[in-house]
Amino acid sequence: MSSYTIRTSHPDEWRAQRALRLEALKDPAAALAFVNTHDTEAAFDDEVWRQRARTQSFIAEDEAGERVANVAVLVETGEEFDVPQTHLVGVYVRPEFRGGGLATELLGAAIAWSWELPEGVRRVRLWVHEDNHRAQAFYKRLGFVRTGRTMAFPLDESQTEYEMELKRP
Repeated sequence: MSSYTIRTSHPDEWRAQRALRLEALKDPAAALAFVNTHDTEAAFDDEVWRQRARTQSFIAEDEAGERVANVAVLVETGEEFDVPQTHLVGVYVRPEFRGGGLATELLGAAIAWSWELPEGVRRVRLWVHEDNHRAQAFYKRLGFVRTGRTMAFPLDESQTEYEMELKRP
């Protein structure tokens, strides 16, 4: 397996972010992790991708500087939320980098960043598909637990997603 570097993404890197996201949407093993299809997002205009690239994201790059993994972090504060929190979305690791600890390091960076925010984040949350057992087991190993909240999977409302959270230590 190749080595990698984890860092934050910058808004001017939106083209690389778009390329990895579209690749992720074509990955059959990752399909349950996303609430959009490749065809839908491939049709987005450049301004949508520029806007998305303004979201705090952590990426992993291989030795050649090519992106191999991503997680975006949404900061959620305000009256509509019980506590200041972050929401992890768009978690993706290329197949050849899975199983070697990259996802643990990538999410570790996003979680550590969350705890350092001046908003006083008290929990990190995410949603995981009922059939995505590998992801559920991975998140549990990181300390995430189900909250009891569920929602219909946006691409097929007969399926369920579970909310999982990691509370501030």
